[in-house]
Amino acid sequence: MPLQNNYHGLILNNRIIPVDDLQDFSETMISDGSVPEWQKKVFSFILDWVDDREYIEQLSSGTTGIPKQLQLSKQSMVESAEQTCKYFDITFGQTSLLCLPIEYIAGKMMVIRAFVGGMNLLIAEPSSMPDLTGFGQIDFCAMVPLQVYNSLNNVDTLRKIRKLIIGGGEIRDELEVMLRDMPNEVYASYGMAETCSHVAIRRISGMAHERFYRAIPGVMFSTDDRNCLKISASFLEADVVTNDVVDLIDRTSFRWIGRYDNLINSGGVKIVPEEIEALVSKTTGLDCAVIGLPDQKLGEKVILVLEKGGEDINHAELKTLLEEELPKHAQPKEIILLDELPRNHSFKVDRNKLKQDLSS
Repeated sequence: MPLQNNYHGLILNNRIIPVDDLQDFSETMISDGSVPEWQKKVFSFILDWVDDREYIEQLSSGTTGIPKQLQLSKQSMVESAEQTCKYFDITFGQTSLLCLPIEYIAGKMMVIRAFVGGMNLLIAEPSSMPDLTGFGQIDFCAMVPLQVYNSLNNVDTLRKIRKLIIGGGEIRDELEVMLRDMPNEVYASYGMAETCSHVAIRRISGMAHERFYRAIPGVMFSTDDRNCLKISASFLEADVVTNDVVDLIDRTSFRWIGRYDNLINSGGVKIVPEEIEALVSKTTGLDCAVIGLPDQKLGEKVILVLEKGGEDINHAELKTLLEEELPKHAQPKEIILLDELPRNHSFKVDRNKLKQDLSS
């Protein structure tokens, strides 16, 4: 039996669309020339969701490698959504906001959670600073760190979101500090396309903020011989072995360290770029990326790329500051200033493109 038959329909932008009308409604919206392209993509996914196939096709993010074509079980996605609704106490009629690109699993799962939880799904154009003008209180929303950081320019925007989860990239220490005193519930989430979105949550606002990620119900963790995280979940057909280096606390909690495929081997010393990036961002207040480029003597040399935006930065003063703040082995051999770091459609820094640009 198709999964859509398990639900009465979808509440979309305050409008109830019965399940029997979803296909016609979506096709009408897609053919309407006045509907923006980003909205049409949402309705295209809805058509994929309500068809008779038992899976959807999904590309992995490709942040550090070539994107992989995945076939995700619709049943797994439903069970993942059910666990999220249970974990965050999501109930029928609450309001959720989709402001992420629907091409990525995080965007798709917001739609599935609306199906499963009976939420009223509001949709906003995905951008690095979502425009929430005209929206009232939002009970549940997912964003990437860049969207949250940019939204701090209008903090009232974030305060209208009762429960906010942040995923898709590392949350810098300075952003976490900014969010610590938010009156609403703010969480870091950990997951990927292969796990149908998040499998672990970490509270970052309020007195109950946490250092470690904790598994959602039905999920257990272990590590392989690289200290990379392995995920077992009741809603997944097989265990998932990641490239995320972690400090495993126990079977249901861990501290994230960095990506194994980002490690830089410089003169025999393994350097975790994410740790340097956190120190640099804390020191300078700027977004940055640390990458390794081939070096005849060291094997790989550490390159620091800073996103300066429109700021005027004194290169010599910056170099002196970093020499004081960074350990000797992490000192960049080269500092490059860019107006903007290359980012992919989910607003994460595109390390592959950055390496290609700097190697050409």
